[in-house]
Amino acid sequence: MAERIIYTIFGAFLVIAAIAINNHIPVTRADNTAPLAINDEASQPIKTDSQFQDKIVETSKIIPYKTTYKDDPETEAGEETVLEEGVDGKKTSITKITYHQGTEYDREVIATETTEPTDKIISRGTKIVWRTVQTTDGEIRYWKKMRVWATHYDSHCPGCNEWTSIGMKQGKGVIAVDPKVIKYRTKLYVPGYGMAVAGDTGGAIKGNIIDLGFEDARTAGWSARFADIYLID
Repeated sequence: MAERIIYTIFGAFLVIAAIAINNHIPVTRADNTAPLAINDEASQPIKTDSQFQDKIVETSKIIPYKTTYKDDPETEAGEETVLEEGVDGKKTSITKITYHQGTEYDREVIATETTEPTDKIISRGTKIVWRTVQTTDGEIRYWKKMRVWATHYDSHCPGCNEWTSIGMKQGKGVIAVDPKVIKYRTKLYVPGYGMAVAGDTGGAIKGNIIDLGFEDARTAGWSARFADIYLID
């Protein structure tokens, strides 16, 4: 009989303990010395470690300004005046990059801001004023003098042939120019070379560069150098 009472008391104790565990009720010993350590972790908050991480990145890209020209008929051709300095623009982007276990998983542009560039404005004279200059070939009448870098070529150079880009026969007296600087078919005088016409161009002929045409560049006797040339027509 005593044994059965003991089992009954022990069974009741297990029931109380189970209720305590399910309801997170601390269970103490009969002598009140210390709480029973029954599933202590059940009352703690659950912690999880995300495998995704976000990073915010700001990037900027310069938008270069453009140069525009305004013709001024009251100013002599060749004279240029800066009316307004150019200012570069800028485009700024804010991007959210998501990584999964250290590897980029996704990126999204979440904001952009653009500052537009300001054009550089140059006043360019177009008034023709005739002048004269004495040369080894006599007096030359010209309307514009230019400082250029003068090289030389013939029909045997890489990419060249007997005809120019505008259909003229290549050779002495026909030179290559940048048509944005010197218009095709402009007549000019080059000291040490003679009279010439702008009748060709080339990939390396940009800005104040000219290429003097010869029948044979190897025997021409011309070395690349700066020269003053005169536009005569």
